[in-house]
Amino acid sequence: MKKKKLVIIGAGLSGLVSGVLLQDRYDVTIIEARHRTGGRIMEMGGHDMGPSWIWPHQKNILKLIETLDLSLFSQYTEGLASYDAPDGVQHFRPSQTAPSFRIKGGITQMVMALQKRLETPVHLNEKVLSLTQSGEMIVVETTERTYEADRVISTLPPRLAVENMVYAPALPETLHTQLQNIPTWMGYAAKCVIEYADAFWRDEGLSGFAISHLGPLGEIHDACTHEKAALFGFVHSTSKYENFEEDVIQQLTRLYGRKASNPINFHLVDWKKEPYTSTPLDAMPLREHPSYGFNATHFDGQLIFSGTESSFVEGGYLEGAVTSALGLLKRL
Repeated sequence: MKKKKLVIIGAGLSGLVSGVLLQDRYDVTIIEARHRTGGRIMEMGGHDMGPSWIWPHQKNILKLIETLDLSLFSQYTEGLASYDAPDGVQHFRPSQTAPSFRIKGGITQMVMALQKRLETPVHLNEKVLSLTQSGEMIVVETTERTYEADRVISTLPPRLAVENMVYAPALPETLHTQLQNIPTWMGYAAKCVIEYADAFWRDEGLSGFAISHLGPLGEIHDACTHEKAALFGFVHSTSKYENFEEDVIQQLTRLYGRKASNPINFHLVDWKKEPYTSTPLDAMPLREHPSYGFNATHFDGQLIFSGTESSFVEGGYLEGAVTSALGLLKRL
């Protein structure tokens, strides 16, 4: 029996997992506007520049990692934390929290493993321009070609799905407003990784974790991989980018001593400037983790809006992306 055609918009974690799960039932085509897969999962120099952590209670992604035969290691937290205070650096022992884990080789290992399980390659460098309901089919027009599909899944951040595509018939006003009001997780974030010859802070009894209201990094963590020593930090929302690298090195030297003044690599991704992640509405930082989770469809249910922000469980996280994809199995 001939399979019905399914187009998935977006090759982030949710899109890739959805494609792998549904390709037995559907003739799946995944379309991605970027030149790469992964979405908010991105690496530079072997370092995770997007999400990097997984927690023990996140059962769906842990099962996926096991299925893909990937290995986990614990986030380094041994030693004292640091507070970058106006009157000088203070050290303290933080309260115990749930352990977090990282994937050996980086989160992109998961992306590559999922791609290998797809029956057809992802269509890269194709931005979806419009979706049109035509009889029993949906016409998907991209910058490169036109597709016809029985069903479409949009895994884009909801605000991008509203702003980047034209719908015919148009989205109902209530749905348009609903999607536009859902913040993009990480849409406001900027992440910086500073690589060193060795993890000297560990030798000095420091975990690498630091909090600062002075900036330019507001929160810092150990980012060592099995091959490289590094620290990473989230850029403070008030930080300026003139002389940014110099200011970061000055801050790390203040926190960790003179050895921090000699990094060997410096990586920065400002997700606010990523057009296929963030919108102008995402420019302001969130004060708390949003209450994610929604069910939204269009074209009489032929188009489903899915992705990590749609998940009622762990929305925004990697777990939410996997959970939303698993939910599609019950709906399609």
